[in-house]
Amino acid sequence: MTCASWFRNVELLETFEMSWSSMSMEAAGAGSAPVASMSRPPRNTIDMKATSVPDCFARERPRPFAWRRLASGAAICIAALLACSCRHSVSTGTADTLVFGRNKDALNLDPALAQDGLSLSLDEVMLEGLTRYRPGSFNIEPGLATSWKVDGTGRTWTFTLRRNVKFQDGTSFDAGAVKFNIDRWRLRDSPYHKYGIFTYYQSQFGGFPGIIAAVQVLAPDKIVLHLSHPMAPLLANLAEPAFAMSSPTAIRAHGADYFRRPIGTGPYALSEWIKDDHITLRRFDGYWGPKPRITTVVVRDFPDPAVTRLALENGDIDGWEFPRPDDVAALSGNANMRVYQRPPNSTMYLAINTQRPALNDVRVRRAINEAIDARTITQRLFERGTVRAKSFLPPTVWPRGVPTAYRYDPPDAKRLLREAGYPHGFKTRLWYMTAPRPYLPQPERVAEAIQADLKAVGIDAALQGLEWGTFLHRVMNAEHDLTLAGWTGDNGDPDNFLYPPLDLDNAHPPGAYNLAFWRNAAYHRLIVAAQSTLPIHERARLYVQALRLIHEDAPVVPIAYPTTAVVFSTRVAGVVPAPDGSEMFQHLHFKRDGD
Repeated sequence: MTCASWFRNVELLETFEMSWSSMSMEAAGAGSAPVASMSRPPRNTIDMKATSVPDCFARERPRPFAWRRLASGAAICIAALLACSCRHSVSTGTADTLVFGRNKDALNLDPALAQDGLSLSLDEVMLEGLTRYRPGSFNIEPGLATSWKVDGTGRTWTFTLRRNVKFQDGTSFDAGAVKFNIDRWRLRDSPYHKYGIFTYYQSQFGGFPGIIAAVQVLAPDKIVLHLSHPMAPLLANLAEPAFAMSSPTAIRAHGADYFRRPIGTGPYALSEWIKDDHITLRRFDGYWGPKPRITTVVVRDFPDPAVTRLALENGDIDGWEFPRPDDVAALSGNANMRVYQRPPNSTMYLAINTQRPALNDVRVRRAINEAIDARTITQRLFERGTVRAKSFLPPTVWPRGVPTAYRYDPPDAKRLLREAGYPHGFKTRLWYMTAPRPYLPQPERVAEAIQADLKAVGIDAALQGLEWGTFLHRVMNAEHDLTLAGWTGDNGDPDNFLYPPLDLDNAHPPGAYNLAFWRNAAYHRLIVAAQSTLPIHERARLYVQALRLIHEDAPVVPIAYPTTAVVFSTRVAGVVPAPDGSEMFQHLHFKRDGD
């Protein structure tokens, strides 16, 4: 993620403006449970249009967040400013409570609708899918399905489900729940499909109903997926948090409000969500697997990285997601902290809206590629270990060594602009998100550097920074000219990098992942063929051809393969950084004296 990803629809944008100050939820324990054709269907426009609330929700009063040991006058001022800006507060870490700092709140906790990494990373510890990733990798292992098999055609998959599993509302997980969830994602006429745009399902499975042609219940513990054609990354896709299983009972009860109160089968359940302040997770004592050793996790929002660092150094929080490069360097020398680096699994890039005047000329797009000094930007504005991107695929994803980036060559960029009819350049707009992202720790500074590089060849790019939620909504609606962007791999498969953010299937607003709005039919045929081909060497051959088309048409400017960090107090053990940027809180515990 992932771009991450990253995104809200118009209807939900209005919903988020509702008052959250009184929203507080306490999840009660539910009792323990033992442990074909290669052509795409046409993409159609989606029409945007409960019963009683379960007893598993009860009111809880927020607890005070105690700021300690703020010694210096400057520290006191910063803490005072933070206290004034927060409407609610929460308790700090204790023996069974971990407090984790992040720079932005989640947007939507319904995994099927969430399109930003901040939301999906929390969904990953509350809800589970049929398959899952082994800690610290994208290797597939059983999740809610204990085994699976595929027939000789590659189109019929039979999954055996884990027995005696309960959702956090006490209802049973079974094949009927699986069918309910998958039909909700893929069928536009499902009564539970109407609450938003199921963009990520669409982006991974080719529309509605997409590649999953039918879902068949054979028995309470047996489910069959019938595909329209073979899909090589199926198991990897199903392990993504976007395709986790939600309680059908909770979805029926809460309808459009389900995004505030997800109910899954995971090791933690949502207890409280105070918007733009904190989210509290409680251990689910009915979890089918090993119980987490930490009872409560508080995910705290810190808009100011200076305040986050101060809180970490003072022991008021136990971990920090995606610190700035300067903070990583400083915290690396702190004996009470440990910095964990993730392997490079993302590409930061500039997306060029190919539907805009001037930008719809490939010569102009190539000029923009040649005008940007990506190497210098990477060295100056990213964490140590980040390297200049030479391909849209990061080095951890095969096939490797196929360049899509252009050399830095301002004189040739000017020549291309003259050939395109812009000898004196032109005016355009460059958008960026104001909140740091895992693939982009300093968005404004990177935007300023790109602006200066473009100015040097005659392109006058006016900068505009947008709040994260607004940014996502507007760029996915094709309102930008140029925009900073990034894609974090969700499952380790090249399809995840080359299909959602670049294929024509995903270039239709609203909710488009292809922010270049590049529609190349030859590229599309190669990507769909690669999805339907099982031998890896054949898939790699097709992806090499697709990468060459990216280079030729230049819809994006690959800039960096960021290395991202997460910092924890040395009191915290069990940290295994996940390549998708999630924190698997269920594996963490506090060290005891003598450890």
